[in-house]
Amino acid sequence: MNRPGDLLLSPWALVSVSVILGNDHVLKGAFGNTMTGKLSDVAGVFLFPLLLLSVLEVLRRKLAGRAAIAWSIAVTGIGFAAVKTVSPIGDAYEWVIGFFRWTAGGFRGELLPIVVFRDPSDLWVLPILFASYLVVTHNRTRAPQGAPEHEVISPVPHPT
Repeated sequence: MNRPGDLLLSPWALVSVSVILGNDHVLKGAFGNTMTGKLSDVAGVFLFPLLLLSVLEVLRRKLAGRAAIAWSIAVTGIGFAAVKTVSPIGDAYEWVIGFFRWTAGGFRGELLPIVVFRDPSDLWVLPILFASYLVVTHNRTRAPQGAPEHEVISPVPHPT
């Protein structure tokens, strides 16, 4: 797994997506308690740096370096903390995600914000970012330096 964007195909990323979908669409409706809220937070905070790096890699058509890995972890941690503790940022986040849901739904219905429960105790999930870091670095250190996976990917095949 050393191609741009492949982090989203790692087993850990796929499990994280499954947890988010199952939790948000089944468990929260059935139970809707503190545990289901924390489960979404853990899975989302774990997955978001992998998503950021994958988008960056696909756009640049090469694997992300250490600075990009650190950036993705920092943006996730700071952003999550801000959404959970700073009301204007949390409000803006609710409307932005509501807008994305509305557009993904084909602009049907009314544009409404999502609901984010702001609870500073949610910040206890931030150490999961270390697990994200381990998944990224494990997947990025398997190919030897100089391997084709570390080079810029060209849409035109190179002569050998």
